[in-house]
Amino acid sequence: MKYRIRPCRTLDELATCVKIQKEIWGYSEQELYPLRLFINLGKIGGHVLGGFTSQGALVGFVASMPAWRGRERYYHSLSLGVVRGHENQGLGRALKLSHRRAALSAGINRIEWTFDPLRAKNAYLNIYRLGAIVRHYLPDYYGHVDSRFQRGLPSDRLVAEWHLNSARARRALTGKPSRSSPRRPAAEVIIPPDIDALLETRPAEALALQGAIRKQLQKHFRRGLAITGFFYDGKSARYLLDPYED
Repeated sequence: MKYRIRPCRTLDELATCVKIQKEIWGYSEQELYPLRLFINLGKIGGHVLGGFTSQGALVGFVASMPAWRGRERYYHSLSLGVVRGHENQGLGRALKLSHRRAALSAGINRIEWTFDPLRAKNAYLNIYRLGAIVRHYLPDYYGHVDSRFQRGLPSDRLVAEWHLNSARARRALTGKPSRSSPRRPAAEVIIPPDIDALLETRPAEALALQGAIRKQLQKHFRRGLAITGFFYDGKSARYLLDPYED
């Protein structure tokens, strides 16, 4: 299926982004990014980019806001979502690539966002297909999150750093592995290939596993390692870590 990606411009389009959040994640009202935020993002240097079908239906979006660290300007991506029935068709990656082009046009060379360390498909997109790296683990970052995906687990998050002009990102965008070294990684951390299945059948085991993965990744980050690669084949998944310098 082909999609057209462009900024969301009308109130109806921006309101649909609010509805999409609830449809995908099952958020309660207090968890939703509100319409007023989406309205303002496009006026303060951020973006709300939508993925539209050939019939004009909005079926995915990526939203970001401008941010600063010291004197460096970057984008913080608040949310990326694709509705059911349009997943696994390249729309999420296409939205990210459009976001990258918009950032580079604005003179911005880095985009960051957070994601759940236990979500293998998200990690595969972020690290392998986009070329982001990870150096920071945020335990229970949002506190309790009322979502069908969180299911009572602490809201642990990793921080994806997408250095848009890096050799790593350019390799990933041409379909090559973002991690260039053929050598064994300095460390590997295994995660479940399908955390939802584990949460559905053995939630206590999922909680214990999350704690173990948290300890492993925090230990490796303290050693100066970064997640530079990710392996995922549908049956197994693991983070690959190496020393990393800017």
